[in-house]
Amino acid sequence: MSATPLQIGSISAASGSKASGFLDVPGTAVRLPVVIVNGASAGPTLLVTAGIHGGEYPSIEAAIRFGAELDPAALTGRVIVMSPVSLNAFYARQAFLVPEDGKNLNRVFPGKALGTIAERMANAIITQVVPHIDAWLDLHGGDIPEALLPFLGYEAGPDPAVTERSRQMALAFGIEVLVKPDHLPGTSISAAAARGIPALLAEAGQVGILDEPNTQLLLRGCHNIARHLGILSGAVETVPVHEYAHWPWVRAAHQGCWYLQVRVGDTVEAGQVVGIVKDIFGQELARYTAPAGGLVLLVCAALSINLNDPLIGIAHD
Repeated sequence: MSATPLQIGSISAASGSKASGFLDVPGTAVRLPVVIVNGASAGPTLLVTAGIHGGEYPSIEAAIRFGAELDPAALTGRVIVMSPVSLNAFYARQAFLVPEDGKNLNRVFPGKALGTIAERMANAIITQVVPHIDAWLDLHGGDIPEALLPFLGYEAGPDPAVTERSRQMALAFGIEVLVKPDHLPGTSISAAAARGIPALLAEAGQVGILDEPNTQLLLRGCHNIARHLGILSGAVETVPVHEYAHWPWVRAAHQGCWYLQVRVGDTVEAGQVVGIVKDIFGQELARYTAPAGGLVLLVCAALSINLNDPLIGIAHD
């Protein structure tokens, strides 16, 4: 059976075709880039987003390549690619935040129709794109001040069957570290889970560098997820996966200079010193310790820190 036409805003793709353009965010001057690849045959619809944070370059590049290289004739179903979502943050080289309102777009989903810029962006995605989809893959990575180990995350939603479908997506992606946070309110995966849509967060790349190995890791994962869903033919390239149940973060209680004492990928013990904060005169303000033993998943790699900045994330069973 042929796929039905798909229209998002003013962008329309008939069966067996590809279209691209911009989705206008109502009440703003913001436009969200959209690529629609509508397969020749009917099947599920996958949404791939990247650049919700503007400095996560391998994820942005992987999504751009994925949308550009897909052939509608080879698809059973449809793929929607949005990258970089936060286009203004991308051009401003802005880490984490939407420049117009200073909010983290991945903390305001499902957004508000009459909210701030970030809230309206989230609302536009939820109301104009998400109703068309069957699965959501949100690509991220270490933003400009952040280093991390490649990892995946999904959230347990109200429907156990949807949660399991998200987990199966994670097992198919091709990254070895998997975390299931208890709840990440305002994120894409949380908004998807609340709507009964399986969703996966994939993170690779770091400190504002576009590097080919992490780009390829995420691009391969996009293909694996499309194969897993039956949108693309071919075998899924799996890897052994270690699942972690918890993912506590340490956040800054001081402003000053941050001196990391561990590295991404290290194993730490509870109570171990993971970093020291000094003032700009070199006087020690505090020592920060690991809240639990486990794997150092992500760290702040910048010298400068502000109050409430994430300093380190540790995955543990």
